Amino acid sequence: MPASRGRAGRPLSSTIPAMRKLAFAILFLATSAFADYREFLTVPVDPSIATKLRMAAQASLKQFPKLKDEDLALTMIDVTNANTFSRGDYHGDAPFYPASVIKLFFMADVYATHRENLPDVQRALKEMIVMSDNDATAYLVDILANTTPGVSLEGRALNKFIDRRRDINRRFQRLGYTDNVSAMMKPWSFGPFGRDLQVLGPNKENRNKLTANATASLLLWIVRRRAPGAEQMMAILDRPLAPMRQDENQVKEFLGESLPAGAKLWSKAGWTNEVRHDAAYVELPNGRKFILVIFTRGTADDLTLIPGIAKTVLAEWQ
Repeated sequence: MPASRGRAGRPLSSTIPAMRKLAFAILFLATSAFADYREFLTVPVDPSIATKLRMAAQASLKQFPKLKDEDLALTMIDVTNANTFSRGDYHGDAPFYPASVIKLFFMADVYATHRENLPDVQRALKEMIVMSDNDATAYLVDILANTTPGVSLEGRALNKFIDRRRDINRRFQRLGYTDNVSAMMKPWSFGPFGRDLQVLGPNKENRNKLTANATASLLLWIVRRRAPGAEQMMAILDRPLAPMRQDENQVKEFLGESLPAGAKLWSKAGWTNEVRHDAAYVELPNGRKFILVIFTRGTADDLTLIPGIAKTVLAEWQ
């Protein structure tokens, strides 16, 4: 019995291995293009970076005695040499309420889902990141989840609303994030209200959550220009230092305050009465390039906290 024939008259038995190779290649390209957290995990841990961060943490805990050890997390990725990245962390996998640092993930999701050209989205992106505006963020979260704000819901309508918000988390889970990211909630100045309060959950189980490592991995994805819209996101994250923008609210009292003259900064800070964070990509005048994430909890009223920790980290780094 003659072999079955595929396209161009080739036997199917000979085309199946080629098809499998093609499918594998497509899968490899897809996962490498969207590797993100999995890519971060392949970056070698440098014991010297981990040691320096531990020493910086110990010095910071002495400098800020109200800060507890479990309420401090640091992650650094050395990207000076594009071919030999290395990383280290201190409590890098500890979960924190991220405050406005979660807006990095909303921004990345806008570009990953190709929503950047929808009406008012570009304006909202800039106001969300540059000014850390919560109204702009709420607008984008509803676009990303296909939800609308309003009064409380019941039954199937509420379950559908919550499930749509979970779509954001599911997209990041497909990028390798499992239990280290939750991005279901809008940041609020006062609130939430109505169905947004319902999605939070009676025990705040759906509250936003991040780790320092997860945040650093997202910045790495952007800095390496692997993320969709990476160039546009870098432009939005840019923080001019000399001079600062007149309306800049995320350099002074944050990591940028400790940088030497001639340094360049791309960053997103976050702060509430509970937490104070900064997540940054830095290029120093001496050619060193790194991602640094600082998460703190419990001493958010101390405006010298993040600059002081950053200065201690930089002292160890040099």
